[in-house]
Amino acid sequence: MTNSHDLEEHLLKGGFDGEDIEILKETDINSEGEYVLYWMQSTQRQKDNKALSAASLLADNLNLPLVVCFVFMPQFPGGNYRHFAFMYDGVKECSEELQDSGFGMKIKVSSPVTELKNESEKAAALVCDSGYIKPARSWRKLLAEEIEIPLLRISTNLIVPVTAASNKEEYAAYTLRKKLEDKIDEYLKIWDFKSDIPDGSKYTSIPEKFSRKYEFLNDLDLNNSVSEAKNFSGGYSAARERLTEFLNNRIEHYEKNRSDPDLKCESDLSPYLHFGHISPREIAIAVKEHSSKKDIVIENFWDELTVRRELSFNFVYYNQNYDCFPEFLPEWARETLAEHKDDERQFNYSRHEFETASTHDKYWNAAQLELIHRGKIQNYMRMYWGKKILEWTETPKKAFDLSLYLNNKYALDGRDPNSYSGIGWCFGKHDRAWQERKIFGKTRYMNRNGLERKFSLDKYLERIKEISRKDELPGD
Repeated sequence: MTNSHDLEEHLLKGGFDGEDIEILKETDINSEGEYVLYWMQSTQRQKDNKALSAASLLADNLNLPLVVCFVFMPQFPGGNYRHFAFMYDGVKECSEELQDSGFGMKIKVSSPVTELKNESEKAAALVCDSGYIKPARSWRKLLAEEIEIPLLRISTNLIVPVTAASNKEEYAAYTLRKKLEDKIDEYLKIWDFKSDIPDGSKYTSIPEKFSRKYEFLNDLDLNNSVSEAKNFSGGYSAARERLTEFLNNRIEHYEKNRSDPDLKCESDLSPYLHFGHISPREIAIAVKEHSSKKDIVIENFWDELTVRRELSFNFVYYNQNYDCFPEFLPEWARETLAEHKDDERQFNYSRHEFETASTHDKYWNAAQLELIHRGKIQNYMRMYWGKKILEWTETPKKAFDLSLYLNNKYALDGRDPNSYSGIGWCFGKHDRAWQERKIFGKTRYMNRNGLERKFSLDKYLERIKEISRKDELPGD
C-alpha cells in the first residue's frame, strides 16, 4: 500500500462498505512512519469500534504498531465539568483496555488539530472516527489541511452509515424507515480489531495525574457551572450494566408504558450513545436476541433506536442549518410560527426563571430540576418541557435558542444530533401540521390537562423531590 486509495481498497477487501469510508486527505503514505495513528474522538470504546477495527487492519497490513490518541479539549463548545466528568470515565476505561491489547495510548490536553498534526509526523497514516455536528466536522477538515499523510474517516456510532441510508435530508421518520428496513440487517454485526500486530506500548504517553480523576479534571480549568450528574457514571461497563438492567427489568414494559413518567421504563442509554461508550449495533443485537428469547414486543424501542436516532444524524449531516432558527424547519412550520410570533403570551418567563425552575407549573419545574440534577429528562416530560418553553417565551426564536442553551448546558446527551432533532421537533421538525391555535400555530400542542389526564405523576414528582433535595417543588 502506498497511498490513500490503497488504504481504502484494503479496507474494502477487509469487509468495510464503501459508505463506511471517506478519504479526507488524499496523499501518499509516509514510508518512514513508525505507526498507524487513530484519533479517537466520538467513539470512546474498544468494543465494536469500526474506526479502531479499520486502523488495526491497516496497521496489520503495514506491519506497524497502532497508536490511539485522545485529546481532551477544555474549550470544547458548550462543554462543562459535567460532560468532562462523564467522558473521563469512558476514556479512562477504554485507554486501559487499549493498552492491555498492545496498542500505544496517548492522552493529550489541547486543540485536537494541533496535537494530531504533531503526532502525525511519525505516523504512516491517520484514521479518525466520524463527527457530525459542526465543530467536529470542522476539526476533521482543518486536520486534513494541516497534515501530510493520508486521513481516512470511518463511519461510527450509527447502525447504517448516514450516506448509505439516504442521499438526502429526509422529511420524517416514515420517509427514512423503509430505506433503513432494507439495509439494517446487513449492518448488524460486531466489529473486532486486529490485536496480533507489533506492540505499540513504547509510544504510550499519558499525563501523570490522569489516573486520579478529580485532580486531572481540576487541572483542565473547565467551566464549573454544572456539577457532575447524579446517578450516572460513564464508560462501557456502566453502559453495559444499564443495558442489562433494561433488558432484565424494563423492556417488557416499555412498549405499553414508555411515556409514563411514574414508571421509569426508559433505558437511560442516550448519554452513553452520545459519548460513544457503547455501540448502537451492540444494543440493537442484544435487544433483538432478548426479545426473540423472551417473545417480547419491542417495536417502539426498536424504532427509536434504529429509525428515529438515525434520522437525527441524517438531519444534522444534510442540513447545515440544524441549529439555526427558523432555517432548519419545513416551510409550513416557519410560516405558521411567524404568523403567531406576536400572539399574546399568558406567561413570559426570563432565561433565569426557566433555568432555576421558577415557573408557575410544578410539572415543568420538575422536568427542569431533573435536567439540572440528573442530566437527563424522562422521555415524555422532555417533550412537555420543550413545548412549554415555546409557549412561555416572547418569540419562537428565543424559545429555540433557550431550549438549546438549557439542553446543551445540563444534558449529558446535549450537543448531540438526537438533541437537535428532539428540540427541533417541538417547533415542527419531522412532524406534520396540526389544528391551528394561538402561539403554536399549526405545530403540535401539548398542555397540562393532557399530562394530568394521562398520568398521575405522583411517583415522578417524588423522585424529583429526592434528587433535588426539596420538600416541595416550586409551582402549583
